[in-house]
Amino acid sequence: MQTSLTRLLGIEHPVVQAGMGSESGARLAAAVSNAGALGSIGSIGGSPDALAAEVAACRAATSRPFAVNVVTWDWAPFARELVEVALAGGAPVVTLSFGDPLPALERCRAAGVRVLVQVQDVEGARRALDARPDALIVQGSEAGGHTGQRGTMGFAAQMLDLAGDVPVVVAGGIASGRGLAAALAMGAAGAVLGTRFKVTPEYGVLAGAEAESPAARAQKQAILASDGGDTVQDPIVDDACGLDWPRGVVGRVLRNRFVADWLGRRDELRRAVADAAREGGSPFAFMAALESDAELALNWAGQSSGQVRALQPAAEIVAQVVREAEELLRRLPALLR
Repeated sequence: MQTSLTRLLGIEHPVVQAGMGSESGARLAAAVSNAGALGSIGSIGGSPDALAAEVAACRAATSRPFAVNVVTWDWAPFARELVEVALAGGAPVVTLSFGDPLPALERCRAAGVRVLVQVQDVEGARRALDARPDALIVQGSEAGGHTGQRGTMGFAAQMLDLAGDVPVVVAGGIASGRGLAAALAMGAAGAVLGTRFKVTPEYGVLAGAEAESPAARAQKQAILASDGGDTVQDPIVDDACGLDWPRGVVGRVLRNRFVADWLGRRDELRRAVADAAREGGSPFAFMAALESDAELALNWAGQSSGQVRALQPAAEIVAQVVREAEELLRRLPALLR
């Protein structure tokens, strides 16, 4: 399946692995890229030194294109520095999410690096398209992690009409060949999968580590146990982190004990976070305590969790998703007879 995205990036399959934060490192990105898709290293929640180590490890593990994802809001830790780290490390592709991606887009373009910009609403899409990114990722609210309020199918259809000759990549709720086939049949150039790639042996195994953390292991098992209907999109997940994301962007996580304890108690949670910051000497003290308990740690995952049925190597997922999509797309001509 050759599309404008595969030709643009020099990849074999129109599949992009979402960045998914700093737990998404070189091990996962290289495995996806070596399988012919576009692997991604996440950066939010990590330091510039940590990102530099992951980029170097990825370059050593694959000769194929891979991406680094950077969140571009001004308050995002090290946001501007992380772009420079990605470029200095030789990342061939950068994906930009949220905030104002245009300065980083221009910086990457000047460095000769391909840039994909992710958007969640029409206003952001228009601004991004005016700057002519190499591709536009349109993200629906079914996605895990941070996302907007638009449903994937309707938003993608609208953006395909708006984007002109800029390739559109669809994200949100896609975890199988069915989602990839649907995106391609709509006219998109590819699809982004996040939650599906979280349930892999490679996710959460960072440079220099031999295995994932206990928290990452528990999160994979929770996704496997999910039917896709037990996620929640609510500002409390950012309140716990001590961060205020702009209006319209909210995090989606799997329901767990943290959600049960705090859903509907936002004001109380914000006071608890502030108290923890004063007592612990860090604005992230409350979040650090959550992360130490697998039953409380935020499990960023989307509604596609119900499609994830087994822990699989990343390369196996790429092959399976592509095979399923090909089988479905071969049936389409029969509908036109």
